[in-house]
Amino acid sequence: MRSKVPSFIMIPSFLSIIIFTLYVFLVSHNHISYLLHPIIIFFFIITTILLYILESINSLIFYKKLQSFSEEERKRIIKENEGNYLYRFYRFIFYNPKYDEVKKIDHGFDGIIELDNKLPMWWVHLFYLTIIFSAIYFFSYLFIDFSNPYKEYDIAYKNQLREIEIFEKNTPQVTIEKASFKEDSINSGKVLFEENCATCHQLDGSGNIGPNLTDDYWINVKEKDLFKNIFYIIWNGSENNPTMRAFGKSGEIKGNDIEKISSYVYFINQKYKKPLKNKGPQGIKITEWSKI
Repeated sequence: MRSKVPSFIMIPSFLSIIIFTLYVFLVSHNHISYLLHPIIIFFFIITTILLYILESINSLIFYKKLQSFSEEERKRIIKENEGNYLYRFYRFIFYNPKYDEVKKIDHGFDGIIELDNKLPMWWVHLFYLTIIFSAIYFFSYLFIDFSNPYKEYDIAYKNQLREIEIFEKNTPQVTIEKASFKEDSINSGKVLFEENCATCHQLDGSGNIGPNLTDDYWINVKEKDLFKNIFYIIWNGSENNPTMRAFGKSGEIKGNDIEKISSYVYFINQKYKKPLKNKGPQGIKITEWSKI
């Protein structure tokens, strides 16, 4: 007859398994918030009560069985179940007297005696634990989305799109009418410029296949204000050069980011030391846009 496991161990253990199973199922269907739903909480309360009842029945069966044993056997079982359960559990995991016995193997011909030591108990139990974990992970991968990296990526991507949508609703995008130069946007504008514009205009704006953005010559003049003109060209593209596409109109770059890029371009054109090497002038010189 096995030692009886106390209810303060059994009930939390079963509850943990149930909670973990629900967690795996809900995460795989992207409904993790349902864990706090009143129905789920009520389910846990009922489950706890049922586990307590089952544990009481189990205890009753244990003591009824105990009466059917001989006096000597009964004393042995009672002795095994006495004391601190956590200490007995610790001994079960880390220590077994049988493992103290060391088998000796005599080679005979060379006079060497080999010790056939058993593996430590903690190592054996850890090995069993890895088998259990791998089985759970394997079936989770096959039958649900809990450990499937492709599904996890898809869920994370959809969540990110949802967060962006919420952010854009709460933070309206800037239009050319409300756009203005912001000094605190220069650094973030530089990062966006390097990602989207540096291929054609160089990192410092000195020009490559695209025109030099640091001089006073402009191919496209659509607005009376320099900053607004920069914003306009990034948003609508260039009629004279199809390579300069309409980043804003196409939705490739949002209005808030175009404002940041425009702030950076305006900064390097008006308030930044000119690069030593730059592309020659293109377009017409706008005197009213000269350095301030």
